[in-house]
Amino acid sequence: MRARKDGLVINVSSWAGRFESYLTGPAYTASKHAMVAMTMSLNDEECVNGIRGCVICPGEVATPILKHRPKPPTPEEVARMLQPEDLGRTIRFVAEMPAHACVNEILISPTWNRFFVGGKDIARA
Repeated sequence: MRARKDGLVINVSSWAGRFESYLTGPAYTASKHAMVAMTMSLNDEECVNGIRGCVICPGEVATPILKHRPKPPTPEEVARMLQPEDLGRTIRFVAEMPAHACVNEILISPTWNRFFVGGKDIARA
């Protein structure tokens, strides 16, 4: 990338990379905050070499891992979450930006955001 004076790194972090949440726990939250900081550091250090980075911080996405939670969300809740295709479109948007434009960060969530409205499976005991 340095030799070409061009490059793009797209990292996928999480809503937890921006906000602390009971649901995500301290280790996950810390690692996602680190991903955000690493991307910002990349932009700080490598912009002079034509290299840019974007970190995408999605809220809940309807992926198969949800089924492995101690209390999985209901099918109705999953249907209201971001869908994998939504993230695909977001990544494509960043990738298709011209080299002179750096989309540093995107925070994207479902309109019906369970971090705001709650849910039976994310209630504190």
